[in-house]
Amino acid sequence: MKVEEPVYQRYFQICLNITSKPCVVIGGGDVARRKAASLIENKADVTLVSPKLDPVLEYMAFQKEFVWKQREFQPKDLDGVFIAIAATDQREVNEKIAILCREKGILCNVVDAPDEGTFITPTAVDRGPLSISVSTSGISPALASSIRQEIEMAYGEEYGRFLELMAMLRPKVLAEFSSLQQRHLIFERMVSSRALSLLRNGMNEEAHKELEDIVREAKFDSFAPGGALANGKSKE
Repeated sequence: MKVEEPVYQRYFQICLNITSKPCVVIGGGDVARRKAASLIENKADVTLVSPKLDPVLEYMAFQKEFVWKQREFQPKDLDGVFIAIAATDQREVNEKIAILCREKGILCNVVDAPDEGTFITPTAVDRGPLSISVSTSGISPALASSIRQEIEMAYGEEYGRFLELMAMLRPKVLAEFSSLQQRHLIFERMVSSRALSLLRNGMNEEAHKELEDIVREAKFDSFAPGGALANGKSKE
């Protein structure tokens, strides 16, 4: 018996910098709120179009977290937009938004018919600078959620704090070490250090010192192949 190949949409995984990018969410309910909050968290300039908003969105509008156009959707709402989210409870409106976005080359997410848009938003674990996304290509959000919960247990808040410490020290490493090999070995040594374990136990200052010591001691290490830093040991 011939087994048919499953048909599903493949998506190219990408991380977008949307800081100050004009984004519009059309809709005023629970889904629109989640979409708008995510865009705002990533520093986009958000406009929300809807005759009415749920209570949380009303408060966010009062706090001027986004611009609220208190009316039904109009095609001009897509002018100059980088990302559009069609999140109304009206199928025909969402479909119209998707068509217009395709014509204008606008990135579009359609919440009730993902295949009509150009992208979907995966479920994600956020630990500050660390973001781990899970997507089932829209086939099973329940499975994606289950996998996300497993990841949340495996990667705690200490990973975000660790990356924040690395972000503080990274400019110093780039300024003081010109060789790509040197930099790679230093960052590799940071990852394999005790810093994550210290952070996991609430020892933030000790973790910071651990990473600073790695940078300081690296100046006295040999970066030749097989040298002291490559072996993970300081020269005596």
